[in-house]
Amino acid sequence: MTRPATLRRSEAGATAVEFALILPLLLLFALGSIETGIALFIRSTIESAVLESSRYGITVGDGVGRKDQLLRIVEERTYGLLDPDKITLETLVYDDFDHIGKPEPFIDKNHNERHDAGEKFTDVNGNGKWDADMGKAGLGGESAIVVYRLSYAWGIVTPMLRKFMGESVMNQSSVAVRNEPFKPAGGN
Repeated sequence: MTRPATLRRSEAGATAVEFALILPLLLLFALGSIETGIALFIRSTIESAVLESSRYGITVGDGVGRKDQLLRIVEERTYGLLDPDKITLETLVYDDFDHIGKPEPFIDKNHNERHDAGEKFTDVNGNGKWDADMGKAGLGGESAIVVYRLSYAWGIVTPMLRKFMGESVMNQSSVAVRNEPFKPAGGN
């Protein structure tokens, strides 16, 4: 029979116990590194896609299927890694670069620096309601200022990491450009 004092001094199996204690942390670190690498790659491809689609958008007039072509470029630039149904490509048109991301002007009756119901406003984008961003949806015409904004929520693949990082990582990239003068339809 083994005595309790002998068991306390025994080092047999200590390595296995230490490995069992360290393994979850080692796995978490390894999987976290892989997941982070994937997320950074997705972010990089999204930035490439928004830049390429804006490059196309500023040089091509209001042809049929212009928005579809932009989405095709996004799908091509993201190497098929993203679910096309979950990609959000938003294009907003502005009169001036200074207006990007600014709210529609309003008269602040109660001086709380927020637009409240009933306060008069200038409907810059023409949608009939006050907006925190005065950009008008669309691709704009010649010399219009357009913001291309691409968003995608990349779902965390590793279940163990979802507890620490959440269900997904939101990736967003945007670029503001001025459209070039377009070629006339049927012109050279």
